[in-house]
Amino acid sequence: MRVGTTMPETIALAAAAIQAALPVAEADPFRPVFHFRAPAQWMNDICGALHHGGYYHVFYQFNPFADGCDWGDVNPCWGHARSRDLVHWEHLPIALAPSKAEGNFQCVSGSATHRGDGTPMLFYGHTPAPHGPRQQWAALPLDAELQTWRTLDIGLAPGKSGVPADITGGWTDMFVFREAGRTFAIFKVAEGLVVEAQNPELTRWQAVGRIPAVHGECPNFIKLQNRWLLLRSTYPMTYQVGTFDPERIAFDLDGPDGMVDYAYGFASPPDVATDPNYYLDSSGVAVCRFGAPPAHSANRGFYATSVFADAEGRTLLLGWVGAFESKGWNCCMSLPRVLSLDAEDRLIQTPVPELAALRGQHVRLHGIELADQRHTVPGIASNTLEVRADFVLGTAQSVELRLRDQSNGSVAVRIAYDGEALDANGTIIPQILAADPRRLTLHLFYDTSLMELFINDGRQTITRVAYPSSSSPLEIEVHAVGGTARITTLDAWELAPSWPTGE
Repeated sequence: MRVGTTMPETIALAAAAIQAALPVAEADPFRPVFHFRAPAQWMNDICGALHHGGYYHVFYQFNPFADGCDWGDVNPCWGHARSRDLVHWEHLPIALAPSKAEGNFQCVSGSATHRGDGTPMLFYGHTPAPHGPRQQWAALPLDAELQTWRTLDIGLAPGKSGVPADITGGWTDMFVFREAGRTFAIFKVAEGLVVEAQNPELTRWQAVGRIPAVHGECPNFIKLQNRWLLLRSTYPMTYQVGTFDPERIAFDLDGPDGMVDYAYGFASPPDVATDPNYYLDSSGVAVCRFGAPPAHSANRGFYATSVFADAEGRTLLLGWVGAFESKGWNCCMSLPRVLSLDAEDRLIQTPVPELAALRGQHVRLHGIELADQRHTVPGIASNTLEVRADFVLGTAQSVELRLRDQSNGSVAVRIAYDGEALDANGTIIPQILAADPRRLTLHLFYDTSLMELFINDGRQTITRVAYPSSSSPLEIEVHAVGGTARITTLDAWELAPSWPTGE
């Protein structure tokens, strides 16, 4: 006798739960309007992404039954959406959902790729008991539009295919990558375990080695400009550049390491000498290897990424952002970022140029002389903004850019730079990467309650929730502290929503 719901039945229940939550979600004035987000309820990790049939497809961990991260009785699904341009998105039916009748209580994070014949394939964490050891399963589409999927067991389970029988029960986040005509995968909390596909259909796998540098959640491993880039969801997210040798199954750490995003940066680092959960990166910032985010990290979040190459050959990064103070919905996806390496192999992230399609009212200023008094940028005010400004510090001790509520003067975003450290709403980067520390370029996106900041053409980034005091338009304000400074050029745009009203 069947006990519990099948995957199609769970998907039908999820669709009803989403419809019930939509009115609450759509009524929130602080819900982002040009970032991708689930139709309602709780959105989690970016599970996978690929370009197929003229569309960018994004899959994400999704709880349509709750607006918080208490998963309740019905556990994670995989949401699905597509876009022609990485800006305007269309929600599609849920791709994967638990099937308790068939012994799966969770569909947790993984990745997406193409098989050799061009067929899209998903890899996800399958949980055969409510809190039991996970397995890795796959899914294949049942239609050309990728609207429905069938699941299959690929033999990756504790004690099978060379996977240690005593592997940590929570191992998952399978990320598939290729080199030298071979297909491999890595995982979270698996002590760097590497498996290799044994057939072109990617249905048989075997453990072949370990890469000790893989730790944290949602590891991403991809070739970039003939180097190899490892991204790790730690607190904050970190990266390592090196060389991958598929014959030795070895990642040689012969390149720089650093922060992917300072969303979970520390103003006061823990004692890394006594706390084994933390280590110091090469810039001296404390990083949590794995576990819960720091207690003081409320209203921050850039984590659980997915990296893929598109049809143009670009390497694109998508990240999860949360958590918000909201009802009926929570969390969203970062703006898509193009990845590259600079001359020293350090990671560069820039927002995709397609976002320019959202630009509306535009103001450009040249040669703004700054002193201790506030300078408000005329002719523009909105709660969806893009700002790019080039500062020269001059004699000033520091410079500031603020977004200020037009109705009451309160500050929603404050970015301050003193020639060494940068502070964005309390998130501190202790050392800005710059050829000339007296010059600074800021590229800021603000979306009703969320800021993404790209510093010095993407050499460093900060993403965090930044609530205003009201839904009134925000003005842009700049000034210098303790001397004079100059803005050589400032461009500001009001940005249009990418979502239709009442989607």
